[in-house]
Amino acid sequence: MNPGELEERRAALRDFVERRLVPLEPDLPVEGLPGEPLLKELQAEARSGGFWGLSAPVEFGGQGLGVLENAVLLEEIMRTTVSGVSGGYYGAGIFGGNPPAIIVSHGTERQHELYVRPVAEEGCGYFIAMSEPGAGSDPGGMMTTTAARTDGGWVLNGVKGMMSEYFLARFGVVFAVTDPEKRQRGGITAFIVSADNPGVAVDGETGTMSGKIATWIRLTDCFVPDADVLGEVGQGFALGQQWFGRIRTLYYGAGMLGPAARALEIAAAYANERHTFGEPLAARQAIQFMLADSAMQITSVRALTHDTARKLDAGERCRTESAMVKIMGTEMAWDILDRALQILGGIGYTNRYPIERMMRTVRLFRITEGANEVHRAFVARELLKDDAATLPRPFVA
Repeated sequence: MNPGELEERRAALRDFVERRLVPLEPDLPVEGLPGEPLLKELQAEARSGGFWGLSAPVEFGGQGLGVLENAVLLEEIMRTTVSGVSGGYYGAGIFGGNPPAIIVSHGTERQHELYVRPVAEEGCGYFIAMSEPGAGSDPGGMMTTTAARTDGGWVLNGVKGMMSEYFLARFGVVFAVTDPEKRQRGGITAFIVSADNPGVAVDGETGTMSGKIATWIRLTDCFVPDADVLGEVGQGFALGQQWFGRIRTLYYGAGMLGPAARALEIAAAYANERHTFGEPLAARQAIQFMLADSAMQITSVRALTHDTARKLDAGERCRTESAMVKIMGTEMAWDILDRALQILGGIGYTNRYPIERMMRTVRLFRITEGANEVHRAFVARELLKDDAATLPRPFVA
């Protein structure tokens, strides 16, 4: 897609979000989706507008877009709380149809038919099972879920969580230890597990501050055939790191730009309209500085996100860059939402504006996919290597 076509698609998506989704926000829970038949109607409009299956392969009816193109469009999708994070990540929702990139890239032809096609065509959901109750930010070193070899496949045992919207999932990608000595260095394997596998059971559920339900699952003598091993045995952790680099760039970079940019627009408009002591709020230098700082943060994160997306599209290794995107994107969004709430004052704390709903969603992102503190430590470790450059190389087209 050339730049002109991408801009046209982005503008059309902005119009769809503002015209059809934003008006629904006050009547839906945080990150909620409208019920049928309205959901089906909105999904049909997303399909006809070219907003469905943005990352799904063209042969399965998707758009087949690259990481940068996805980033540009995901920013628009995430301007509203109605679409929900699940709209792109888990395949379901208004902007669904996006299968796990790890299966698209490393799955067999059989796995594509069984797991990629249903997501792309039907919008079925899926889950990701890497984290565990005692292995959140250090899954490689602390993972306890095991997979033991048996005739024709593997037997998995362990507990995984916290997964949101598990009830929408038809299958998931489960990471388990196949060699406790090697662990993340060749001893963790990725498996595709059906949600209705008799060895899978819900182990607990709890509500969250965003309104989503977090689910734990227990794997008990869960048999997975060899045909559902994803990639090579022992290479699951490496595949996961590649996949998560893409996720961090999209959902923790571009996805955070959406609510941040909208919050800035709301705050700037309110500052012009609201008068105190005979002057608009916009006349106060304190308010001006808040708005200027927010604009600079958005511009910086957008540049870093798009640069990293270009590198991923070019096949470059971007672990350091994606870690930076994750840290800067999530903290930028929280800072800007907090400033917007301060500018709006008490009215911003109510549900008349989407600020409070966005804050409840955005706060989670500084924790998931590795806490920001873990990513900071990783970036520092990379910079302190004897052969490390001081900064990641700029992208050259």
